[in-house]
Amino acid sequence: MILIKLGGSIISDKRRYKKFRSDVVRNLANYIPKKDVILVHGGGSYGHILAHKYKIRDGFEEWKRIGFAKIAKDMMDLNRMILRILLKKDIPAVAVPPHSFHIMGDEFDSEIFKELLSHGMVPLTYGDVILHRRNGIDICSGDYLMMHLAEQFRPSKTIFVTDVDGIYDRDPENPDARLIKILKRDFSPETSVKVKDVTGGMKYKIEIMRNIARYSRVYVINGYHPERLKAVLNDEKFIGTVIK
Repeated sequence: MILIKLGGSIISDKRRYKKFRSDVVRNLANYIPKKDVILVHGGGSYGHILAHKYKIRDGFEEWKRIGFAKIAKDMMDLNRMILRILLKKDIPAVAVPPHSFHIMGDEFDSEIFKELLSHGMVPLTYGDVILHRRNGIDICSGDYLMMHLAEQFRPSKTIFVTDVDGIYDRDPENPDARLIKILKRDFSPETSVKVKDVTGGMKYKIEIMRNIARYSRVYVINGYHPERLKAVLNDEKFIGTVIK
């Protein structure tokens, strides 16, 4: 089984509200397997901008109800657009909205994913707003989902599709930045990103990837070069980062 995350920064312009990169997703869909795969996508500009505005991570207040509902709707819109592209490529993807099956603070239940996979379907889940047992509301990030799915399914490959070539030793915009081709699980590089990210930023993402590497080989690749997804799936040479 393969686990793939389409990052919010590659499927949308995170600086522009609800700006979907349909051409990028269509190109990547050419290489996404039609079975034995779980897909996760980030929120990008469909989730992060309003999540900041309504301070979703700070817990529930009555004035945030409409914001929570708006973000849930925006994320479902994004999910539907990705679904349409996948279905046109004959990928039997089925939406699994986190707010409908998980409450933060409860044990993560992967039963729906197991059942869909057993019927040859492709579960498609995503970063989402979610109810929280203690704080009322919160965000369930795509990286959080990746970590729990990797732990429970132990995929042969876990692939993060991003908007850069891989993990760098510093901000990729720095001219002295160096691509880390192989990252050992016990090494944490100093790196950063400039785009606001309500789910923890690059340091958090790398920590998640390092944790996932306990269960699966982890790959980080640039989605603007969809052939790299094909190369990873086929065990061919590629530009990117491997975490092991």
